[in-house]
Amino acid sequence: MKTYTQRVLTSPEGTFVHDRNSGLCAFTPKLKSHTWTRPLFAQIAITEKCDINPPCPWCYAQASPNKNQTWLIEDLMELLKFLDHWRGGLLGVAYGGGEPFTHPDIIEIVKRTWNETGLDVSLTTNGRAATPEALAALEGYIGEVRVSIYDPSDCRLIEKFLNQRFDLGVNILLKTGGVPDIEKTIETCANIGIRDFLINSLRAVGRATRDMEPTQEDYQQLAKLAQKLKNKVRFKVSTRTAEQLQTYAKLPFIPFESQARGRIIAITADKKVKPSSTSTEAYAFVEPNQIPAIYANHFAT
Repeated sequence: MKTYTQRVLTSPEGTFVHDRNSGLCAFTPKLKSHTWTRPLFAQIAITEKCDINPPCPWCYAQASPNKNQTWLIEDLMELLKFLDHWRGGLLGVAYGGGEPFTHPDIIEIVKRTWNETGLDVSLTTNGRAATPEALAALEGYIGEVRVSIYDPSDCRLIEKFLNQRFDLGVNILLKTGGVPDIEKTIETCANIGIRDFLINSLRAVGRATRDMEPTQEDYQQLAKLAQKLKNKVRFKVSTRTAEQLQTYAKLPFIPFESQARGRIIAITADKKVKPSSTSTEAYAFVEPNQIPAIYANHFAT
């Protein structure tokens, strides 16, 4: 069967045209559908295992070195091939966890996803378990790697990801009182050549507690930082964060500025479908062909 790497997906917010080989994505807001028929991307936690010990106190997935739930590669490939053909196919998949580089088959997973489907492939890592040899093996088979930096001192982890043939970005978590550390992280990473930063807001799920969630003062400080840096780096935020920031500054977050459901799905290592990776709402499935019904009944708007 021929694999198409250019995808067109029409949604209630507009039409997306994505070409995996070039990495280009065009968005046309005037061509719309009445409802979401399939998501743009699937976030897939391929393992619950993580190499950070002790575990991060804000981990939404409650990952740890002792977690063992992991996707078997043939089961995962069955899922991926279904997603690749669901109403014309999703645009791509984003692998995470846990820590995806703790999965013993991570290189084979990425290569087979690229070779056997038309899905774009990205991966989010804490950067510790990724070896230079593994990163070299992934070149040409992955579109983007995002490194989650939780403390400015961890910026050194970025260096081994530089000068590879994939896009590279940094994910940062906004916690209460955390804007000064975010600014320091961005400045440090920018000095070594990183220009792409995504800010997510901590939610009190998993191990995180409500007192860790950012306050309105934190969002106000982040809005000022975004204004300050908007011409120096690509400053991106999650839709939840964007909604909060619009209270303090009219910043362009295209194409999404709200937390509408349907754009993505998250799939856990124990075969549950969620509206996002940080959501506590989850629906179990046995076979991949059950996912569209879950999506239509619970997520599509």
